[in-house]
Amino acid sequence: MTRLHRALMPGTVTADGLIRIRDASIAVCLYSGLYIGLDWLTFVHVLPTTGFTLWNPPPACSLALLLIKGLDYAPALFVVGFISDGLVAGFPAGLIPSLVADVITAGGYTAVAVALRRFSRIGQGLVDVTNVAWFLSLTAFGVLAIAGLTTAVFVLMHMLSLSSFASAIGYFWIGDITGIVGLLPALMNVRSARNRWTELMPSQRFIDISIFTTGLTLSLFIIFGIAGYQELHFVYLLLLPVIWIAVRHGLPWSTMAVFVTQLGLIATIIALGYAAHEFLAFQFLLLTVSITGLLVGAIVTERQRAETSLRRQQADLDRMGRFTTAGALGMAVAHQISQPLATIATYTHACRQLLQSDRTDRNVLAETMAKAEAAVLRTSVIVDRLRDFLSNGGRHPSSVDLSAVVRGIVATMTDEAWRHGVDIHVDATPTPPVMADRVQIEQVLVNLMRNAIEALAGQAGGKNVRVVIRELGQKVEVAIEDNGPGVSPELAKRLFQPFETSKRNGMGLGLWLSRELVKGHGGCLWWDADTAVGTRFVFRLPRQ
Repeated sequence: MTRLHRALMPGTVTADGLIRIRDASIAVCLYSGLYIGLDWLTFVHVLPTTGFTLWNPPPACSLALLLIKGLDYAPALFVVGFISDGLVAGFPAGLIPSLVADVITAGGYTAVAVALRRFSRIGQGLVDVTNVAWFLSLTAFGVLAIAGLTTAVFVLMHMLSLSSFASAIGYFWIGDITGIVGLLPALMNVRSARNRWTELMPSQRFIDISIFTTGLTLSLFIIFGIAGYQELHFVYLLLLPVIWIAVRHGLPWSTMAVFVTQLGLIATIIALGYAAHEFLAFQFLLLTVSITGLLVGAIVTERQRAETSLRRQQADLDRMGRFTTAGALGMAVAHQISQPLATIATYTHACRQLLQSDRTDRNVLAETMAKAEAAVLRTSVIVDRLRDFLSNGGRHPSSVDLSAVVRGIVATMTDEAWRHGVDIHVDATPTPPVMADRVQIEQVLVNLMRNAIEALAGQAGGKNVRVVIRELGQKVEVAIEDNGPGVSPELAKRLFQPFETSKRNGMGLGLWLSRELVKGHGGCLWWDADTAVGTRFVFRLPRQ
């Protein structure tokens, strides 16, 4: 028993039940008003004795009700559909045929809603290309099945001749599918479109909407004022304003643009009094425009989502790099200083004991204080012993595909490279996996590739970074090459020493840390001094 049914049972009404009854009543009233109103407005070019129209958006309201509120509302589809047939069309096929047709339509669209909820996840709105593709496919086949069953009933009841069976199915299908494709995505994406609206500056909203409105108006003027009905291919001009909105704002706004475009074109056709066969031709072209707009919007939204994910991943990698460096320094410093501090404590204690003695040997006291001073000075060499941390640090090894890791890092650094005018190319051959800590190897790649990009930042001409991955016997080699200025002879001598850097704000830890990370995996990292142009760093890891 559904929650809605339980809420409506006498004697069991609770506060929650009253709230559900109120919400259900509001939803059904809104649905009924919208359905009947749209049915009345779009009751044009009606196929005699059937009530089929060439533009029928009310089924989109039915699907939206079931997708948003749930399948408990399925009975409302039959009741409201039957009432609308009587109020708007006056049961053109007769009472019994209309009753049967409404049962088939209500059941059919309930089945379509079930399929959409199961396969397309449209209950949360259209979100990506796969989502849109499922929506278009399921509704197209679902409407075709409903059209076939309904038309068959009319043929069996002698409301239609058998010779008109196929044409009646086409009449039903194009009217319903155009209405659904135009209206349902807009209804399902209202919230996303509103969120996008609030994100934009008022000036940006005004500019984009003005361009869309102007483009739509000009397109309609060219189609009907200049080209005329015989030049149907001019209908594709409507793609321009729709694609403009889709590219600028993705799927949420493209659904709105598709609906407004559809509304504008059909209103113009009706106002100019085009015949049914002309209306039908426009509908097929309009369906193409609508599908294209939805797919372009979905592609743009997917790209925006991927770029956001990549930026987030890059930020996480940057933060991880800072934490790794800080952790290595902090723990190594703590480890290394503990021994000098213990020695200093021992010597100072001895000095105190000597001072408290009745017979103090000044030479012994001076020698002990000198040893304490030497222990303090030993802390200055702590940087040379930081590798102890990395060689003993914990790792989480797993099977890693270096080619996949490289491509992932390249994707995260594309925006940074673009800002510096640098092109990154990957030359990867199939290689066996390596056993490594994926996060640490990612950090090595980030350090080396960022060095290459920053080395090219101030250069003129073509700026290229090339990442080469290949198998060499029992090892996998990764080389990062750039065509920048190369490494100066002065820096080359201390390239991998900590705190040695040619960057104004650099810490001088990237190469040192990268070499220690690779060394901890049983590999090696070096600078290829034989490179004729630019800089080339290479590291190798044992294959799994």
